[in-house]
Amino acid sequence: MVRLNLASSLAAAVAFSGLSAHAIPLAGSEGESSPAAHLVSRDAPTSIPSGFRRRVFLENFVANSALSQTTWQYDLGTSYPGGPPQWGTWEVQRYTSDRSNILINGAGNLQIIPRKNSQTGEWTSSRIETKPVADFQCVDGGKIRVQASIRLGTGFTTQGANDGFWPAFWLLSPAFRGNYMSWPTTGELDILESVNGLPTAWNVAHCGTNPGGVCNEPNGLGGSTPMTRGVFNTYRLDIDRTAADWRQETIRWYLNDRLTRTLTPRDMQYNQDAWNSLVHRKKFILLNVAVGGGFPNGVAGYQTPTAKSVGGPQQGMEVDYVVVWST
Repeated sequence: MVRLNLASSLAAAVAFSGLSAHAIPLAGSEGESSPAAHLVSRDAPTSIPSGFRRRVFLENFVANSALSQTTWQYDLGTSYPGGPPQWGTWEVQRYTSDRSNILINGAGNLQIIPRKNSQTGEWTSSRIETKPVADFQCVDGGKIRVQASIRLGTGFTTQGANDGFWPAFWLLSPAFRGNYMSWPTTGELDILESVNGLPTAWNVAHCGTNPGGVCNEPNGLGGSTPMTRGVFNTYRLDIDRTAADWRQETIRWYLNDRLTRTLTPRDMQYNQDAWNSLVHRKKFILLNVAVGGGFPNGVAGYQTPTAKSVGGPQQGMEVDYVVVWST
């Protein structure tokens, strides 16, 4: 997830997103719809996409079941053991494994729900990541596709009610495990991030050194595209290493099968170590909904959440499936 400093301004967040200040849509406005978006959840595709040979990971989530402890683990509290406080992003919630924050519902979708305790004022939510048994890698000469069907809550029309909510679907390297101060050197790929109830999907690459470096940390190298909330959209990332020369490798992001962005080594000044951290290393999957933090603060232009922020399912994330294919 994007590491913006708490003091980041709206202008900095806009520069990172690729939007102009006047292009940021207001909460509750409509994003572009897509023929591939759908209201009802569907199982993961059973056929292997053209250009790929095998499925290396699948999570379809069984209705009303418990989360698989073989595949997934909960990230709990306010940091990794020995890691930076507030998960390194200045988010304010405490992550739990409580059913009030995370469950697999009757439709067979994973739900993550941020909530505020009306008595104490504490925010809670959930974050999960795959265990080492599910790690995957794009090998030399191969391709990897990581895809999920996700519905983001529509939020509320009341001004300020959506401030601070930050759902994400993203990848880290196993080299980060137990070495929690190594970010961003170990690499991070954000397939979906969205903040403050906006109908906008951000995608970001983090690498190299912080601050600065070839990935412009702590902002990262980011892009954005309009999307529709309240429906299931398909978010996808393709890593392609089929070229003989690593300088011709690519990372591509898609929304509902529409290419939204391409990242190449040229964009990172042909820094091979930084590129390798994103493309050559193994990866694991994370799903979470944060509350507050540098990114929503930067986009809002003030610290979030506020007294007006309202939690609940309408601020949450539903995940229909997650699948990874390889050549």
